[in-house]
Amino acid sequence: MFTTKVQVAHHDMQDFISNYQDIDKFLTYCQQCNNYNHKWSCPPLSFNPKTYLSQYKSIYLVAVQINYSEDTINSLTTKEEISTFTRKTLRKLKNEIATALLNLENDNTISLSSGGCSYCCKCSRTVNQPCKKPDKMRHSLDSFGVDLGKVMEDIFNIKLLWGLDKLPKYHVLIHALISNETISATTISDIISKNSV
Repeated sequence: MFTTKVQVAHHDMQDFISNYQDIDKFLTYCQQCNNYNHKWSCPPLSFNPKTYLSQYKSIYLVAVQINYSEDTINSLTTKEEISTFTRKTLRKLKNEIATALLNLENDNTISLSSGGCSYCCKCSRTVNQPCKKPDKMRHSLDSFGVDLGKVMEDIFNIKLLWGLDKLPKYHVLIHALISNETISATTISDIISKNSV
């Protein structure tokens, strides 16, 4: 059905902010998304997205590339089939990766998720209630106004693909750990591979 490839890259936070964060541009895109103001993981955030990241010295970017087999690609022939398969597959993998990264958190390290949180079927934000799973919910990397396409191309040499009429050859889930500690990229990769993909 698919195979996965995990890559981890370390970046100095100030350098990362300067090269890849454009809050005005990318939060405008967020406003066009159904998750905007409907998920606690997504904008508008209750804190300043730039100063929040600046509290940390480093960012460890985690790219998990999901490569689909030709049989899988060819077996999905309608937009509905593609959408259902993509949603189920990515949600399961995303939650597994997020859970693995939670195990690496401590007082100096916190994880960021790929896209909006999907632990609950319907986020409590839609009814003006606090998050039901604050121990698991993490903000999405894109909610900080990060240019994920540029990150993927510059750092991982991967172009993001989008499939509407046909399942693309691959999708990429982009998570991160932000930290004031040094973390081994191998450790991160091993924990993700062991506990999820």
